[in-house]
Amino acid sequence: MKKIVKKTTLWRCSVCGTDYQNKSVAKECESKPIEQKKFKVGDRVISMEPRVCLSASEERKFKEYKPKGRINKIFGPLLPDEDYWNKRFGGLPDRHVFLYKVTYKCPKCGKEKEAAYFEAELKKIK
Repeated sequence: MKKIVKKTTLWRCSVCGTDYQNKSVAKECESKPIEQKKFKVGDRVISMEPRVCLSASEERKFKEYKPKGRINKIFGPLLPDEDYWNKRFGGLPDRHVFLYKVTYKCPKCGKEKEAAYFEAELKKIK
């Protein structure tokens, strides 16, 4: 049996930590701006996207609700998921964003749950 060692050089964006095989692509990623944080840990927010509680469904009647909760952690800056970006803004991501982890109590089943949202999916509650 032979041991084969393969050397690979990767370039990492110093902003979001994404690895690239091409130096110019990594530099392009680093040049993208960082969105300003709109929320902080502890802020009360409501989701703009409705969710469905599968554990509280009765006879397959799924009722939507918009979670209300508190931000308990912030991830980023990072590049957003392309599917999310296309859905919201169209085209490829043009900036680094933050991901907000929200803890909320499900109004349907009463369980405490967590979900992650981008800034455009949340609205601050006063």
